Amino acid sequence: MTKNRERTWALVLMIVVVGLLNADQNLINATLEAIEREFRVNDAAIGLMSGLFTILGAVVSLAVGYLSDKWNRKRLFTIAVLLSEIPCFLTAFSQNYTQFFIFRILTGFGVGASFPVIFSFLGDLYDERERASAVAWMTTVMGIGQILGQLVSGYLGPTIGWRMPFVIVSVPTVLVLAVFHFVVHEPKRGAAETSIDSLIQEGYLYPRTIKLRDYLRLFRVRTNLYLFIQGILGTVPWGAIPLFIVKFLNESKQLSIEQATTAFLLFGLGNVAGTILGGLFGGVLFRRNPRWLPQFCSVTTVIGAGVTLYLFIALPGGTLFWTLVLGFVAAFFASMTGPNMRTMLLDTNVPENRGAIFSIFNLTDSVGTGIGKYVAGLLSVTFGLGTAISVSAGFWIPCALFLWIASLFFVADVKSLHTKMEKLADAMKAKKLAAE
Repeated sequence: MTKNRERTWALVLMIVVVGLLNADQNLINATLEAIEREFRVNDAAIGLMSGLFTILGAVVSLAVGYLSDKWNRKRLFTIAVLLSEIPCFLTAFSQNYTQFFIFRILTGFGVGASFPVIFSFLGDLYDERERASAVAWMTTVMGIGQILGQLVSGYLGPTIGWRMPFVIVSVPTVLVLAVFHFVVHEPKRGAAETSIDSLIQEGYLYPRTIKLRDYLRLFRVRTNLYLFIQGILGTVPWGAIPLFIVKFLNESKQLSIEQATTAFLLFGLGNVAGTILGGLFGGVLFRRNPRWLPQFCSVTTVIGAGVTLYLFIALPGGTLFWTLVLGFVAAFFASMTGPNMRTMLLDTNVPENRGAIFSIFNLTDSVGTGIGKYVAGLLSVTFGLGTAISVSAGFWIPCALFLWIASLFFVADVKSLHTKMEKLADAMKAKKLAAE
């Protein structure tokens, strides 16, 4: 099998697994009312549980991120997915809220653990010319998976109940994961870096592994620091909106559950389209002038925030057509940052640090998402869902500011990575000559 064909199989199988894995996150969103009624809980309790689902999963990802730069990533990914899908399956058989709560948190552990492994894996499959496209597709399928979870629960939940969607999603995930585990090979660390790829292909092993003290050095890369800050701010809306949008549109905009689910579908499709086109266009901008990439993300984030706030605050209720259109447009612009942010992290950090950097990135993003879910739940109880979602969407404005600040340092950090790789190549060549 050729190198390109092996890479394609690895990417395709991982994409399918990741898509199904991310469906876990939204399986309760469209059936919140039924779950709350059965277990006698309110939005605040669901918001707390959903926030912990995300934040505790991100804490687990810190340990896995460290291990992914030392251990076999294919095996780590397999373990992480199983850690998610087994409790996802068991959620369908919860007899009380305590069991439901525990199974959801355990599912979050697996989702969080998989994140740093995925992007460390991709960083060694594709070089900087191809990463933008690969990361865009992976980020896109994460969004598609979340849409899938929402659709399964939104369209099937009212008929077959809220429990069966957990079975419908978890079983196929494990089957595809088995194929991935037995077909895909572990990529060689450092093989996608142009300065050292020929040495790696000759059989030389990448000589560095991450150490715990290296975590502090990650914050010296200024691009990392500002992307972490904007990640916390920018994911607050992504925590609140998907969790409560169906219920909000049903209660405040006079749409049926099925119509509200369709509106979420358009919101999700806008997310998918924005992620794909944003990632591909971001790759073009990076090749022309790297500084344009974070500036582009800043502008699109502001546009997305403006459209979202109009949709939730000013649009009259009962207007399904404009709810669908504006939901698509809002998500289209707001989602363009996601794939490009991951690409920027890959293009400014050395191979042995990528698992670690994405575990921290997942933590900061998850803190924002968790805060969004928890705070939106609290605000909903006190002020109503409209206020809760609108306040959450406003966090995209300061997020855009920090993206613009990151553009001031991004070019220098990309050049710094190139310099480090060239020095490492010289050291590996010198060691090779000495051995000869």
